[in-house]
Amino acid sequence: MQMNITKESAEYCINQQAKNSIKENTERLRNEIIYAKTIIGANLFNAGKTDDAHQMASDVLAIVAANGPPLHRLSRILMKGIKSGCYSHAEYTEKTTTLCAGNLYSDQTKSISMIKAYDLLATATPFIQFAYNAINLAILSQSAQYATLHIIDIGIGSGYQWSTLFSLLKGTSFLPKKIRLTGIDLPSTEQALHAVEKRLSEEAKELGIEFTFMPVLGKAEEISFNDIERHQGEFLVINAVLSLHHTATDDAIIHPTRSRDCLLTRLRQLNPHLLTMVEPDSNHNNLPFKERCYEAFQHYMHIFNAFDHLFPRNLKERVILENEFFGRELINILTTDGADRVERHERKEVWSKRLHQADFTHLENVFQRTSRTLKNILPITAPFEMHQSPEALCLNVYKVPLLAASCWQPTKQ
Repeated sequence: MQMNITKESAEYCINQQAKNSIKENTERLRNEIIYAKTIIGANLFNAGKTDDAHQMASDVLAIVAANGPPLHRLSRILMKGIKSGCYSHAEYTEKTTTLCAGNLYSDQTKSISMIKAYDLLATATPFIQFAYNAINLAILSQSAQYATLHIIDIGIGSGYQWSTLFSLLKGTSFLPKKIRLTGIDLPSTEQALHAVEKRLSEEAKELGIEFTFMPVLGKAEEISFNDIERHQGEFLVINAVLSLHHTATDDAIIHPTRSRDCLLTRLRQLNPHLLTMVEPDSNHNNLPFKERCYEAFQHYMHIFNAFDHLFPRNLKERVILENEFFGRELINILTTDGADRVERHERKEVWSKRLHQADFTHLENVFQRTSRTLKNILPITAPFEMHQSPEALCLNVYKVPLLAASCWQPTKQ
């Protein structure tokens, strides 16, 4: 059948294409202006030019939408933080370690709304479930021949990783007879750790597992690991899920013996059977400011894009996650330096180099042996996917790795 195209319809199509092209170019130019102004504002703030930074923040806030695309929301979060900080730059810098660290468990107080938002992150997204289940399956796989399991958990937080472990053990016959859990966290979490102990003890009792919980209060790089009780014949795991990037390195080092590399060396001296870790796969550590801004925006834009896929835009918990959780991380990364900047993510290749230098060997096949079980309990659908790289098992979003899980053991002498 022959199709007749009139002059008018052809002109209409051309006009629509031109309009769409103009719209796309206008939006692209607008985003470039928003990003450029945001970075200039952050740079002015870091340089102590608070009046100029305050004005630039106001300019950005006037052109971004609170419910707009990820770039708008990230720029808005950062500029609101900077605008608030401009009123008292010295006080703001002093507060950033606790107020902008992005770590739920580093705060002195934890609001109910914040905890509900974190629960949403843990249950309705694959991020936390990937980290917990990938590592827990690896631990169970490697410790299967041992009756006693001793886990030293750096940054235990709520302890929900071990609730997830107990859930995995339900209905199986491969139960350890005894689990000893040493939970390391900040002194401000002392009261919360009592609740963690009670909950985990009850969960272990239901499984018939003898359970002991030993809280250790302090930063991992400051505590004495020699004071942790060890038992002969136990399988020792050192676990660090989303915690090691808070340890000092490069310009953040105040005490050389409390650096990131020194901590890894001290962990090696414990001679664990297994070291497990999960870290964001991004570089916010030792980069020049401009490159650090680009890395940070790329990383958090992918997280916000994932939220666009998962949640309604106006969901209260989502807004809290973006503004009070990941927003704090972004502000800390781009408005502080030295010891005040505690969000110091590094890529899996850098972690691999550090661990090899500390005399650890990468266990390459652990996740391959547990991949089928992991896929069964954690169904991953687009835009998420799991991908095995030479250094780690990664959780990707839109083909970009956001989390990297890896397992290590001391190099045999």
